[in-house]
Amino acid sequence: MGVFGHQAGLTGQSSSVFRYYLLSSRPEGSDAQFLWRELITKNNTELLNNLGNLINRTIKFLHSKYNAVVPDYAKDKDTADSANVKLLELDINEILKQYIEAMDSLKLKMGLKLAMDLSARLNLFLQENKLDNNLFNNFPERCAATIGASTNAIYLLSALLCPFIPATSDAIDIQINAPRRAIPDAWHVGDILPGHKVGKPQYLFKRIDEAQEQDWKGKFGGNAN
Repeated sequence: MGVFGHQAGLTGQSSSVFRYYLLSSRPEGSDAQFLWRELITKNNTELLNNLGNLINRTIKFLHSKYNAVVPDYAKDKDTADSANVKLLELDINEILKQYIEAMDSLKLKMGLKLAMDLSARLNLFLQENKLDNNLFNNFPERCAATIGASTNAIYLLSALLCPFIPATSDAIDIQINAPRRAIPDAWHVGDILPGHKVGKPQYLFKRIDEAQEQDWKGKFGGNAN
């Protein structure tokens, strides 16, 4: 046993946590087992550390360094090359192509994985450009290109996640301060323009203590392994 739908709210976790766990663990042709430990691990490593931290880092940086306004990320050759924006666009379009093919084939688990792959690629993009005070103070054009591309990319990411965790997509769009966008056949930086004011940063997920496993298992049942 795991937890019945009407009991899930008693855990204090959002619907997105359960939806993500179930969809990312769904069997491709056999039964699956509900494991509290796996739910906690997926929340802490995939939702919180990968997706949640990406959104929070981007929106908070816009607030702290640009007064919540997307800077002029003019895509001239030198700036785009120095921030590797063109390479990011190529990589995201490859992920997007595979995502569309997976969803058209009703391969939902693969579609969700590819959306999270995009999130991981964006985290790498920020790491490679070392988005921090030094970049902002000493390389302003590259910093603007980096944060501009990241903001645009998480707007796309929100659309890709919507079929799976719509409440999280709604929360991302509120932080970006833009309506839900359609999923394009090809993507390029430019949907969120310079001068756009973003919303307030909010945490999408919270860490779950591993000790919570035994408490939930006692209340609702489920394998502890």
